[in-house]
Amino acid sequence: MKHKYLIFIMLIAFASCQKTLLEPVIENTPVNNFEEMWKGYNQWYGGFEVRNINWDSLYRVYRSQVHNDMSHAQLYTVFCKLITPLNDIHAFLQPTSNGLPRYESNEFFRTHKVQQDFSIDVVKQHYLPSMVTIDANLHYGVLNGNVGYIHFGEFGMPFSFYRQKMEAIMEELKNTKAMIVDIRNHAGGDDEVSQYIAGLFASEKKLFMTVRKRNGSDRNEFTPPQNWYVEKQGSYQYTKPVVLLTTQWTASAGETFTWAMNTQPHVTHLGNTTAGGFTDVISRELPNGWLYFVGVGDYRNANGQSEEGKGVAPKIMAVNTPAEIAAGTDNVLQKAIDLVH
Repeated sequence: MKHKYLIFIMLIAFASCQKTLLEPVIENTPVNNFEEMWKGYNQWYGGFEVRNINWDSLYRVYRSQVHNDMSHAQLYTVFCKLITPLNDIHAFLQPTSNGLPRYESNEFFRTHKVQQDFSIDVVKQHYLPSMVTIDANLHYGVLNGNVGYIHFGEFGMPFSFYRQKMEAIMEELKNTKAMIVDIRNHAGGDDEVSQYIAGLFASEKKLFMTVRKRNGSDRNEFTPPQNWYVEKQGSYQYTKPVVLLTTQWTASAGETFTWAMNTQPHVTHLGNTTAGGFTDVISRELPNGWLYFVGVGDYRNANGQSEEGKGVAPKIMAVNTPAEIAAGTDNVLQKAIDLVH
């Protein structure tokens, strides 16, 4: 998921302070909280059409269940039911009081709390003991057979961090015969970083996505589409064989990165289908202080297709079992190594 939540929370907090000066304060009642949350998604959510959601129908179903004498837990339950049909990794509820847990509308992330089909520790201990760790989400090294390896766990650091670190990493790995780029636990970040890093592997300029954002109260009102291209970046581009590894935990900016990498003819996508949640996200604050998160965009791949709720399917399907990872075996990584030998 795009790691802009803290920034958004700070902005919302500032906006809330301004609102008290410029607008009437909305009374903190269950009915008002429901109305504000429904209206927030109605105004900002970008995925109604691509996810085939009838938001008016959901209002009629759940508004009738809300009354001002209900408890916090009862209101929470209604909110959870309201957003569950979205099934979106960028649509979730974060109560900030009353001891209630965060609720994910996305079924996969609601039912899978810990990733069990990938472990960077297994890679380090059993396949790449000489792995270099830049930070918790950036690792690299050279596997047996002179195969380069780079792991990205997110793109959440400042853009300047990646520009500085990747120049050195690419220089160090440029004499390998092939490269494995591992984003199997990629939680998201900045799409501009996705674009830049894909450019380090670019042999040609290619359109990889088109983005528009909600821009009005009408659900069909969006900003004009913006084309995103992957093109050569850095002093050196790696155009020898590349294998890109993904799982269902590869999300958001990891998925736009997957789109960008898949435009290049020397890249082979191997692993599992990605999470299916591409858009930027904002947070909104309810009168009771709870936060809810809204994906604001309509992201399309180079063919103009939305893969929200579907994910990017690999060219070659390969999935580790939890038992294999627990035993220190990463068969997906081994398959990638075999592919480039």
